[in-house]
Amino acid sequence: MKHSVIDRPEMLTATLRLGGAPLPLSEYATTGLLTLAVGPRGNGKTNAGLLMAEQLAEQGWVSVLIDPESELESLYGDAVAGPDELGALLASRERSILVVSAEDAAEFVPYGRAILEAADVHRKPIFVVIDEGQLFSAAKKRKGDMGEAADIINDFAGRGRKRALDLFVTALRYTGTLHRSLFANKNLTLIGCQEDPTVWSSLAPQFRASRIEFSDLNALAPGEFFCVSRRGTEKVKMPMAAALAKVAPKAAAVRRTLPANYSQWDRAMREIPDARLQALTDPVVNLLGIVAGLSTQQMLAGASALQDELDARA
Repeated sequence: MKHSVIDRPEMLTATLRLGGAPLPLSEYATTGLLTLAVGPRGNGKTNAGLLMAEQLAEQGWVSVLIDPESELESLYGDAVAGPDELGALLASRERSILVVSAEDAAEFVPYGRAILEAADVHRKPIFVVIDEGQLFSAAKKRKGDMGEAADIINDFAGRGRKRALDLFVTALRYTGTLHRSLFANKNLTLIGCQEDPTVWSSLAPQFRASRIEFSDLNALAPGEFFCVSRRGTEKVKMPMAAALAKVAPKAAAVRRTLPANYSQWDRAMREIPDARLQALTDPVVNLLGIVAGLSTQQMLAGASALQDELDARA
């Protein structure tokens, strides 16, 4: 079957809103979109994928959510019954968000084939979200189901532009978890909190044009990412996906109250035992300062105030 050169008119008007400046997808019309979200568990990578899936589904894509933990059915409806149903739904496009339950590479492979076939035949925009990408891809070439699953995902990444197939993959680390072709083809990167300083050597090239350092990554809160796009690098606070917001427990807002005068400050300080203050050694203070995002001047002022308090108690 002959195909004309792929046209992506939906890209020309689509926009992603990820908690920063609106991201127009017109800049990805000739390449397709391959997003990589990196960070440890519990830092909001899954939410980022769901948020993008919801927004693109509203703008003409069919979003396919690969769900290895069987959690997304409660948010978006029953998972498809099998690869044949997935192919039929991608052809009819009667549902804008589809859930695929696949716990490992062996279960993913037939669904991956169905996605490739639908993309080849219909060439209508599809957005695939692969959560826990390390379950379906590997840094080194593997045999068997893992090898075939990795090949399919690499095909998504390498030839997605020609099939109107866009991709979102999560990774625990920037290197060593996914096949290198995904890193080579990515064009939108979300980097969340990093706790291991040894990863900085591989991440540093992403921030070469900025003043961002490892301490800035370490200080990111859950849901916060540095978004590296074709427009540069921006820190974003990712809003919650609509489906998650409906089921998330409602937490009462807590308003911070600080001492307002010297008497209140003095009373608050006296309530802190000597042992707790003495435990604030330089390494502990430095770590807390990094987590809180304090400037060097603030750190020096705080260290001086702590020493004054300890001297006063001696």
